[in-house]
Amino acid sequence: MKDLRRLWLISLLVKLVLSALIPLSADEAYYWVWAQRLQLSYFDHPPMVSWLFSIGQFLEPLMHAVRWPAVILGHLTITVWYFILKDKIDLEKLKLWVYLVLFSPLLGFGSLIVTPDLPVVFFWSLSILFAIQALEQKSLGKYLALGAALGLGFCAKYHIVLFVPCLLAYLFAEKKWKEVRPLGVLLTIITGLIFCAPVILWNIQNDFASFEFQLKHGLEREGYSPSWTITYVLGQIVILFPLVAWAAVKAKVPNPLRCLIYFGWGPLLFFLLTSFRALVEANWPIIAYPAMLALAVFHPKIRSWLRYYVFFWGTITLLVIATLFIPKLRNLSDKVAEPFVFQELSTLTRDYSPLYASSYQMAASLWYFSKVPVFKLKGISRFDFFDTLPEAVPSDRKFYLVKRQGNGLPSWLSEQQWQYREVKIISPDFVVLEFYKP
Repeated sequence: MKDLRRLWLISLLVKLVLSALIPLSADEAYYWVWAQRLQLSYFDHPPMVSWLFSIGQFLEPLMHAVRWPAVILGHLTITVWYFILKDKIDLEKLKLWVYLVLFSPLLGFGSLIVTPDLPVVFFWSLSILFAIQALEQKSLGKYLALGAALGLGFCAKYHIVLFVPCLLAYLFAEKKWKEVRPLGVLLTIITGLIFCAPVILWNIQNDFASFEFQLKHGLEREGYSPSWTITYVLGQIVILFPLVAWAAVKAKVPNPLRCLIYFGWGPLLFFLLTSFRALVEANWPIIAYPAMLALAVFHPKIRSWLRYYVFFWGTITLLVIATLFIPKLRNLSDKVAEPFVFQELSTLTRDYSPLYASSYQMAASLWYFSKVPVFKLKGISRFDFFDTLPEAVPSDRKFYLVKRQGNGLPSWLSEQQWQYREVKIISPDFVVLEFYKP
């Protein structure tokens, strides 16, 4: 047990150090901007990620430690799973599970990046714990706790709704209905609605815009491309690692943990089905991974296979870290280089005011790195949080726009007879335009 505690603490310290050193990605900066304009919820996602950044604002003088509250919450997922597993498996299997998680690309190194995935995985895991305890102990308090966890999970990411069909499938297939207390179910529903009220209220006030956006984003595309399904299946095999995925498929799971079959395979199968309707991003089934890794530890060969898993993902992680900290390697990946490019561009806020950007990623990053508000120009790219802000439309007779070369401009600029000229070309991709009214 002492080794397990030491492993938990050391891995947390490593995460805190790395997360403070690595600049925020463009999406993280976008969520950080939300924390500067707190709302009940947002168009793109529920508000939990903005709450976590808001809590961490006092840490901003410590490089990028504004991430720490979210990183700590993500790491506490391991603690939750300790309580799920501790009485049902031996210590050696528990250690194997911890190593599988720490070297997982999304649950390990990926948990340094603050997105809605971090809190939703935590609350999904907490919901599994409370569901198991509610069935075993028949305590109404556990049903209340389950409702709170599900409600807060809904404030993190809408994917938490998959918990309900997964739980129902488990209850039906394993004939566990007799262990359910009807009053407890009612309390879970009421508590869940109370704790997810901010998201519900925001959507009522905004014509359910966020729900509609997410449904269309995940389920509505014209036609069908077989590549959607093929890339989804291959992507999940790679993320889980082929040997670990095989171990999860073939493992013999003891009865007390058979619920993990449903909470692991359920989300994976759901997104497999949606891959016939639209492109599925690789991280969307992340809620399934803790359970899938737990299933894998019951395979007799997982201990010997673990070395290949650790070597593969450990090497990939070290290479990614190297590209982040060695300037000459950053250009190998546009995604890795992007935060550093935007960090350099943020100096433009000193010379050009008011400064606008042509995408939410650029606007948010410039705002975060400069600590000077930079807004995306309304309508210049797809609709997002910036388009809902009054500052997205300039109120002065002159403003500046930084954009990528070749990107277009919104039609309302010409309709309102704005004139512009190039004032600075930033090699190789960016240009600063000055807009003015004659």
